[in-house]
Amino acid sequence: MSSFIVTVDQGSSATKVLAFDRQGHQIYRSSRPLRIERPFPAHVEQDPIHVLRETKLALDGVLSSIFEDGHEVMAIGLACQRSSFLLWDRGGRPLTPIISWQDLRAKDICAELTPQREMIYRKTGLPLTGHYGGPKFLWFFKNHPEVSKWIHLPKILFTPWNSFLLWHLTEERVCATDESIAGRTLFFNIHGRAWDEDLLRLFRIPERILPETQPTCHLYGHYPFENKPIPIACSIGDHQAALIGLGGLKKGHCGLNYGTSAGVLMNIGEEAHVMDGLLTNILYSTKEKVNYTAEGTVNAVGSLFEWFEKEKGIPDAAQNWKTQMAPSSKGWMMIPGMYGIAAPYWKENVLTEFKGEGESPSSGILLRAGMESIAFLVSDILDQLKRIPGFRIDQITAGGGAAQKPLLQFQSNLLGLPIRHSAIPDATALGCAFLTGLQVGFWKDKEEMENLIQAEEVFYPEVTSLERQTLLSAWHRLLKAKGILP
Repeated sequence: MSSFIVTVDQGSSATKVLAFDRQGHQIYRSSRPLRIERPFPAHVEQDPIHVLRETKLALDGVLSSIFEDGHEVMAIGLACQRSSFLLWDRGGRPLTPIISWQDLRAKDICAELTPQREMIYRKTGLPLTGHYGGPKFLWFFKNHPEVSKWIHLPKILFTPWNSFLLWHLTEERVCATDESIAGRTLFFNIHGRAWDEDLLRLFRIPERILPETQPTCHLYGHYPFENKPIPIACSIGDHQAALIGLGGLKKGHCGLNYGTSAGVLMNIGEEAHVMDGLLTNILYSTKEKVNYTAEGTVNAVGSLFEWFEKEKGIPDAAQNWKTQMAPSSKGWMMIPGMYGIAAPYWKENVLTEFKGEGESPSSGILLRAGMESIAFLVSDILDQLKRIPGFRIDQITAGGGAAQKPLLQFQSNLLGLPIRHSAIPDATALGCAFLTGLQVGFWKDKEEMENLIQAEEVFYPEVTSLERQTLLSAWHRLLKAKGILP
């Protein structure tokens, strides 16, 4: 009989459930696609019942296979999409859709809070943008009169999405969120590791409607499966989990996770360093100890190619962009503004446009320019990371579904540094599994887990320093011309 750690990787486009053995090998897997609704401009929503149902189907499918084969499950971990929120009641009934991390309906509300921008940033490590929970709650409060009545009722909750999921997955009906996801609300103090009274007043949120916060490594409850209660021993944000799965267990390790969006994260140790243009958040935590991450996000990666398919009419661009794009952009560049520009510029009202010279570009050239825009933004984020006092980037490892060869080669060219491509296709799931397994004694220490992480390929720069600087200079001139870079 073998033992497994099972991870639920709950993203915006799919829920994946994977089971890992003691060698870190993925043995069982199930995936369920999810619907995303865009009812109005800047509105991005999901049906919580649909996502919950598909998540349970994926989880039960993997558990059934494991037990039918005569094996056991030591624990379950949950890695979840961040910055997605909803209102619901304590009976588990949703009152709103999931308001996605991609949703920008609250962007105009942020202008009213400009005088508090610096205070928010220093307490939370986050810039004031409509992506996060505080502005989203204010939007509900101002646009739905019933919300101002609901919040006075004893059974109403406003929580990150993972709290709703945990409540429904635990037989104890636990209403909690972990510190890494609480850190994406704009009202969680990352230094004190608690909801912040000043910020709750600012966003008009009564603390009693919020979930309790717990460390990422914590026994949240038990999943009742066929009279076999299975401990849920970890909850963590998907990008933080990806950094762990890419080997980011030590200070100075950097991970690039290319998924629906891109997370550029570095383990910065046990002290929070709040740096302009970057996000500072809890990477992982126990009751006694916390590790922090400095992070930048590129909003459009996998979702960028979905945009090409839907808005530009390029068939199958979301799945086949790497074979459809041209080998060169011919000097064309793209500003991917459809979901706003995140780190390190934080511009929400940005037009999506292409800039170049000569004849009208082919769809292949447009796809190439789109891919290169991802790498340019990642490069700008890493340039900020290098400025953290006393830190250096010791290792860069990339993973995620969009971490394809042409993107990683161009990324290495821009950075002038080697990039290890993880042999693990699901870094988020593996990272969550590592923390879950460490919590229940499945693996004994970080060193054992590090030895399980293998690189599939290493990409080295193939351009000269002059060529690299020419590319970056052209990109930065475009950003300045569009008012994105001062």
